[in-house]
Amino acid sequence: MKRTPISRKTPLKRGDSQLRRTPLARVSKKRARENRERKAMVRRLWPDMQPRCVVLECPRLADDVHEPLSRGRGGSITDPGNAVPICRPHHDELTFGEPEWAYEQGLKVHSWDARREAS
Repeated sequence: MKRTPISRKTPLKRGDSQLRRTPLARVSKKRARENRERKAMVRRLWPDMQPRCVVLECPRLADDVHEPLSRGRGGSITDPGNAVPICRPHHDELTFGEPEWAYEQGLKVHSWDARREAS
C-alpha cells in the first residue's frame, strides 16, 4: 500500500516558520524558577548532612526529597512542610505505586485529607 502525503491548500515556502527548527525549552521558565527555589529550600533544610530515609525501619541514607502531597493533588514542591527525605528505592515505590503503608506513615496524602487539614 503506497502512502500519499497529506495535501496542503498553500504549500510551505522557505521563509515560513514551520520550516524553521527552533529547539523547545526543556522546562518552562516557571518550572525552572520552581526548581531553583526547591534546590535552595533543600539546602536550607539539610545544609550539612545527608539525612536518613524517613520510612520506618529503613537504614538507608536519603537520596531524594519526596512530596507527600503531590502537585497533581494541590501540593507544592517549594513548600518546606511538604518535603521529606527518602531513599531512592522507597521513592520509586511511592512514585510508581500506591502502597497502603505510605498513607499510614503520612508519606502520601489524599487531596481531600489536605483540604481537611487546611480548614
